[in-house]
Amino acid sequence: KGPGVGKSCHPTSEKPDGSCTIFIANLSFSIEEDNVHEFFKDVGTINSIRWCEDRESGQFKGCGFVEFTDTETVDKAVKLAGETLMGRQVRMDYA
Repeated sequence: KGPGVGKSCHPTSEKPDGSCTIFIANLSFSIEEDNVHEFFKDVGTINSIRWCEDRESGQFKGCGFVEFTDTETVDKAVKLAGETLMGRQVRMDYA
């Protein structure tokens, strides 16, 4: 099995009140912010993207946080959980 195989792609937690941020994982190690903006282009406006990096090496960990302008956009965004982005099935959860 490859990375992320067998794990649920859909949110496993309940959405916190007022949440505008999602956690997104199983990302390609060659991903750029433009790829994320393109993936969510029909969902709404992204405020910011924060990549998770190893504290010591600074190496990208294949996941990050995407902050949207409002909670309704977050609801639309998590519906894309399990879709393919750069050849990988992305996992999402509320943050």
